[in-house]
Amino acid sequence: MTPIPDPAQVLTERLHAEHASALFAWARSRVADRRDAEELVAETLVRAWRRYDQFDPERGSERAWMFGIARNAAIDMHRRSQRRLRVVSDDLEDLAEPSVVDRIAEISLISDALADLSEQHRTVILEAFVHGRDTNEIADRIGIPPGTVKSRMFYGMRSLRAALEEREVLT
Repeated sequence: MTPIPDPAQVLTERLHAEHASALFAWARSRVADRRDAEELVAETLVRAWRRYDQFDPERGSERAWMFGIARNAAIDMHRRSQRRLRVVSDDLEDLAEPSVVDRIAEISLISDALADLSEQHRTVILEAFVHGRDTNEIADRIGIPPGTVKSRMFYGMRSLRAALEEREVLT
């Protein structure tokens, strides 16, 4: 007789298989040594397992959710240790450049937040910030009055800020 797999173990193994290597790469750029990075990944997986019922795929991808948990775990680890997280380079110019993994995680979180906006709000935000159009250009392009563009921009940005704060991209 084949034993019935434990659902918690199956979930943990899947999360590890799908996300651990990316989380580890991110953690290695943040903490002093390999063991701390491994501990951070383990803590992230435990937190994700404990709170998996809170994961909502409509609010974002599982990967983005996992990186949000990792970020919080890193902050907690830092607070517990009362030491600075290791910086990969002592060169101040390098500090201004986020790592590739950070950029991917942030882009994913921002994309998920944008996807949560209404089509009307998302359109004016993308027209302004991606295509660099001003209010009048956006109004002409999508066929609405400039005042409506301004209103949609205001409420869209407010919603986007709330979504990014919820995802802990903004604090």
